[in-house]
Amino acid sequence: MILRDSLARRLSRLIILGFAAIWLLALIASAVVLRNEQQKLADKIIQETAQVYLPAIVIDYQRARAGGDAPPITFKPRLRFDPQGGLEPDAEALAYRLLDRSGKVLMVSDVPHDVAFPPPGARGYSMTESHVFYTTAPDVDGFVMQVGDLRQERSAAFLDSLTALVIPMLAILPLAYLTVTWIGNRALAPLDHLRAEIDARSDARLDPIDAGGQPSELRAITSTINGFMFRLAQALDGERAFATSAAHELRTPVAVALAQVQRMQAETGEGSSGRLATIEDALKRMSRLVTRLLQLARAEAGIGGSQDVHDLIRLTDIVVNDSRRDPVRRDRLHVTLADRPVMATIDPDAFAMIAGNLLDNAFQHASPGSGVQVVLLADGLLCVRNEGSVVPADELAQLSKRFQRGATTADGFGLGLYIADKIARHSGGRLELLSPPAGASSGFEARFYAPLAG
Repeated sequence: MILRDSLARRLSRLIILGFAAIWLLALIASAVVLRNEQQKLADKIIQETAQVYLPAIVIDYQRARAGGDAPPITFKPRLRFDPQGGLEPDAEALAYRLLDRSGKVLMVSDVPHDVAFPPPGARGYSMTESHVFYTTAPDVDGFVMQVGDLRQERSAAFLDSLTALVIPMLAILPLAYLTVTWIGNRALAPLDHLRAEIDARSDARLDPIDAGGQPSELRAITSTINGFMFRLAQALDGERAFATSAAHELRTPVAVALAQVQRMQAETGEGSSGRLATIEDALKRMSRLVTRLLQLARAEAGIGGSQDVHDLIRLTDIVVNDSRRDPVRRDRLHVTLADRPVMATIDPDAFAMIAGNLLDNAFQHASPGSGVQVVLLADGLLCVRNEGSVVPADELAQLSKRFQRGATTADGFGLGLYIADKIARHSGGRLELLSPPAGASSGFEARFYAPLAG
């Protein structure tokens, strides 16, 4: 396929322009050669005609003189059939003239009065305003023969021959363009294959590109790209390993510290507004951050797709039941599931992280006391809606980026929607954010289109 302004199209266009330039030069050269050859042939014809006709014309002249005709004697005009079947003078007949040694005109063909003959004493080829003539040398009796043909006829014959030459050559140009285009596509097919291989790479797939069967120029490019991807993979692996290790190392101390604070609260009877409560909230926030960092590391590692098929209804039940353990969420959560299994090719942990992050985001930004709706349709669409103010379109487009938060005072890190979007893309699905939801005047809705099996 040739794309607009693609390399294949540009190559085909330049080649055909070069071919057309060569074709034009060849045509001009052919026209010059054809013109010269036709002139030589026409000159040869009138020369041979003059030499062959001279004896016969002399006999005709002598007979006419014997009959009492005085020079200059006019030849009888040649006749030809007209389109209606009658006879008419041949206007394209050659012009003849018989002269004596002194240049006196003895006989002349029946030609129009405006025919310009060569001057007396001319020998060989001569050109007048209307004809090209050949004048013979005097024979033994002193007779000279002049024969000429129309210059206009010569030009017409040249144009007819040139037209017959140009038309087939013009037909070659479209065929040449199609041929060059096909050759260009075939020659650049490895480049398209390389582009497709590069396009298939992402932060979740940085395996080397196979350079087998590629031209030497592309093998060098592929080798450079593979080296770059190797270095990039090392950098990403190092970053992910650090984030994972740091999160794991922090998880246990944070959990221990949180447990100790809660025990101290129970022992001292300090209320929810004391210093221990502030420490508890900070540790809970840190615990959530550690959980997000662990999820981020897995998302960056490419979790998402699965060769096995899983029922999204069962996975949604697990996520929803886990969320209902929080007393604050239990009565606000409203779930509607499809009436038949929804089978999808997605990793269960990946789906759990997507659904869990969408639920956490909905509860964090929902209006106080309002409900959160979870809907799973038979076509694999998971919808999570919450009440709240409308998010502006420019702000909505940024929410799925890392550390992006809307204009809200809710406690969050700007990672939940980023993680959900990244895992959704890795799984072959898609995440869509709407504010307000379809048919509503306010609120927020996150839609995950899961990759269905089959």
